[in-house]
Amino acid sequence: VLSDADYGVAVKAVKLKREVEMYQWVEHSSTREYDEGDRKRVETTYSYNKEWLSHIVNSHQFDNPHGHQNPTSMAVSSQTQEAAPVHVGAFTLSRGLISKIDEFHPLPAKSAPSGKDVKVVDGIFYHSLNGPYNPTVGDVRVRFSFAGFCGAAGSQLSEPMTVSIVARQHGGTLSYYRTQSGDTLELLYPGEMTAKEIFYAEHSANSVLTWVLRVVGWFLMFLGFLLMTSILTTLVSWLPIIREIVGLGVTLICFCLATSFSLVTIAIGWIAHRPVLGVALLAAAAVPFYLSRQR
Repeated sequence: VLSDADYGVAVKAVKLKREVEMYQWVEHSSTREYDEGDRKRVETTYSYNKEWLSHIVNSHQFDNPHGHQNPTSMAVSSQTQEAAPVHVGAFTLSRGLISKIDEFHPLPAKSAPSGKDVKVVDGIFYHSLNGPYNPTVGDVRVRFSFAGFCGAAGSQLSEPMTVSIVARQHGGTLSYYRTQSGDTLELLYPGEMTAKEIFYAEHSANSVLTWVLRVVGWFLMFLGFLLMTSILTTLVSWLPIIREIVGLGVTLICFCLATSFSLVTIAIGWIAHRPVLGVALLAAAAVPFYLSRQR
């Protein structure tokens, strides 16, 4: 059983999370560019709102700190407790497998702890004189959640968690398996799944991550080309119409270069394993250069 003595909270689970937020001033800024004669000006406007945040906002760094002061610390800190050891059937889970139990569910507060100036509203603890409907800067609210419920079936909180695991059995412990390529295999998914379903889910997740990294790589390359060619637009910045035309042309060229070089990079990774796909990507990368020579 995991418990938090400060708030009288307890639950039979693998993890118990305490999330603390403070009501604070937050600075927002917006910028506007405009032309003033032959020069480009930038105007920045600042606004201030009060919001619930889990981290301290340094109000001394505000553009206008007067009247927008925040406390420098919280009376309560966020934390996550983990049970140890954790068993699934007759086996003990490794720390790596325990870390994958991260599907949290809210644990509503029922009553305020005695001897503390704390209110409970909608299952959340509030350290506030005015309550949650009229908070002031410095007020704190605390909410709890849990992951990996292992209490009795039919509980109002949740049903006992069922997991599917792919790992190496070492005695009575389930831990990571090291593959021939040197990678580690240590998978845990909520619910009942076959080994085939688990590996399919991992493959899908890796495919999404691969495409995200490819897009990020392309964007960084595009940004790099823009920075290298920015001198061209700077040279004609005093001619408004020509500046726009040159800027559009430079952006288009940078887009083509970034796309071609990204395709070449991807092709190099594929050509040894799938030569046809690798060659096709190289051909696609060469299209912009071929079209430019045709003109």
